Amino acid sequence: MFNTYYQEELAFLRDMGREFAAAHPAVAHMLESAGADPDVERLLEGVAFLTGRLRQKLDDEIPELFQSMMSLLWPHYLRPVPSTGILQFQPMVDQLSGPITVQRGAEVESVPVDGTPCRFRTCYDVDLAPIELSKVTLDLPMATDARLRIVVKAAGKAPFEQMRLRKLRFFLADDIVRASTLYLWLLRYAKHVEIRNPRTEQSFKLPADSIKPGGFAREEAILPYPPHAFMGYRLLQEYFTCPLKFYFIDFTGLERLLHLELEDEFEIVVPFSRRPEDEMRVEKDSLRLFCTPIVNLFAHAADGIRVDHTRTQYRIRPSTSGSPPEHYEIYSVNKVVGLVQGEAVRREYPPLHAFQHVGGVGKDAIYYQTRLYDAVVGEGTDTYISFVSADQKFVVPPTETISIDITASNRNLASRLKVGDVKIATSSSPEFARFRNITPITRSLRPPLGRGLHWRLISHLSLNYLSLTRVEALRGILELYNYQAMYDRQAARENILRLEGLVAMEAKPVERLMGGAPVRGTSIMLEMNEENFAGEGDMYMFATVLNEFFALYATMNSLTELKLRGTKFGEIYEWTPRLGQQAVL
Repeated sequence: MFNTYYQEELAFLRDMGREFAAAHPAVAHMLESAGADPDVERLLEGVAFLTGRLRQKLDDEIPELFQSMMSLLWPHYLRPVPSTGILQFQPMVDQLSGPITVQRGAEVESVPVDGTPCRFRTCYDVDLAPIELSKVTLDLPMATDARLRIVVKAAGKAPFEQMRLRKLRFFLADDIVRASTLYLWLLRYAKHVEIRNPRTEQSFKLPADSIKPGGFAREEAILPYPPHAFMGYRLLQEYFTCPLKFYFIDFTGLERLLHLELEDEFEIVVPFSRRPEDEMRVEKDSLRLFCTPIVNLFAHAADGIRVDHTRTQYRIRPSTSGSPPEHYEIYSVNKVVGLVQGEAVRREYPPLHAFQHVGGVGKDAIYYQTRLYDAVVGEGTDTYISFVSADQKFVVPPTETISIDITASNRNLASRLKVGDVKIATSSSPEFARFRNITPITRSLRPPLGRGLHWRLISHLSLNYLSLTRVEALRGILELYNYQAMYDRQAARENILRLEGLVAMEAKPVERLMGGAPVRGTSIMLEMNEENFAGEGDMYMFATVLNEFFALYATMNSLTELKLRGTKFGEIYEWTPRLGQQAVL
C-alpha cells in the first residue's frame, strides 16, 4: 500500500521537475529525466518517501476520526454482524405437565468445526407445551372461498386445561415465496379466527387482529444495540442480514380454550377474504412450533494485557483455549479492569464514549477507547484498545495487567454448519427439550471500515436534516444497512431490486382520533413495483418492516399511518396508525 503513495509522489516530483526545468534552463541539466543528477534524484526519492508516509498517515487517520464519531453516535455500525439461524425445540412431552418458557439468552452449541464448537444464544422467549401439529391444510371448497386449517394435538398425558395456552407462535418455514405469501394472507386477508373442538363442534371466534406479526418487539432483538442507539436502525439491519427473524406469526387470545372442554385436540380455522395465489401451498411442515432465531454471540474473556508503556494501543485477543485465533472475533468490549501487582484494588476503566466524563469524574481520569482494523490474517476484524484522557490525549496507566470481558463470535466458522448441527446442550440449555437448527447458518458480515466510512457517517447525519418522506432519502438510509451487498452477489441483486422497487413516496399531515383524543401525524403513501420482489408477500413484509421503522422514527404524541400501493396490480394495503416511539428532548 505504501509503495503506491511513494510512486505517486515520485512521479509528481519528476513531472514538476520537468516543468521547472523548461521554465528555468539554467538548472535543466539537473532536473531533466535523461542524465539527471544522481544527488538530485536521491533527494527527490527521499522527499517522495517522506511525503508518501505523511499522506498514508493522514489517510489512515481519516477512518480513525470517523470511527471515533461513529462510536459516539452510532456504535452499532462498527460491530460485525454474527452468524444467525433458526432453532427449533422439541419438548420431551413426558416431562412436561404444562407450558414452560425457555427465556431468551439460553445458550446452545454446535458440533465442533475444525475442533471448535460454535456457541449460540436464543433471541426469543419460547413457550414449550406438550403439543404438536398433526395436520395443516389449505381448504379450497369453492371458487371464491378458502381457509387455513391447523389441527393442534396433545402430545403427552397432560390435558389441555393444565396447559393454559395463551398464544401459539408459528415459524413460517417454507421458501421465501410461499412463506411470505402465507404471511400476507394471514395478516391482510384473514376474516377472523375460529377455534373449534372437532369432537363437540363447540367453537369461538377471534377478530382478525388477534393474528400478530412476531419479531418486532425490543426484547426480541437479535443484535444487542446500545441503549442510546436508535432501534429503527436495528430493524433495518436485521431485515437485511437475518430476514427469517420476521417470519413469525402469533395467534393470540387462546385463553378461552378452557371453555371448549377439549380432550386431545383442537382446530384453528382461518377463512380468507381473497382466494390464495397458486404459489401459496401449505403443508404440515410449512408451520413450525417452538422456534426462535439464534445468534453466534457469547460472553467471553480476552487474554490479559500487560501495560508496558512501549505503545499507545494494544491488540485485544480473545482467549482461545488452544483453538486457532481465527476461530474467534470480538463483537463488543463490555468491561475493562486494571490490576496493579501487589495491590488489592481493582480499577475499572469507563469507555470514553459513555458520557461518564461529562459530569466531572476528574480531570486526571483515564478512559479506554477501541479501534477496529481489518484482520491481518483471514477475513474479519481486529480490535485494539488504548487509554486516553477526557480530551482524547493518549495517556499511560500505571504498569498493570488489564483484564477485559468481551462479547465474542466464532467469526466465519459458524457459516460452515449444516442443518441439524446446532444440537449440543450447555449448562443454560433447557433440560426438558431437544433442539436443532432447521435452517442453514448465515455467514458473518464485517462492518464497512475504511475510507467509505465517512460517507456513511455523512448519510446518517443528513437524516437529522432531511425528511424521510422523500423516497430518495428513504432509499439512501436503507442502502446503509445492506451489508450483504459487500459479500453475497445474489443477496446484493435481490436487495438492490427491492430498493429500486421503491417507486414513489408521498407524505401529508393528518389528524386522527386515538383513544378519544385528537393526534396529529403523517400519512405516508408508498408505491412499490411488485415485480422487484419475490412475490406480493415479500413486498408486504418489506413494507411491514418499514411501517415499524416509521413508528420508531416518529416522535411521541404523533402518529404515522402507512399505505402501500402496488404499481402493477393497483392493490392498496393499509396498516393501523401507530403512535411515534421516539422521545423528544
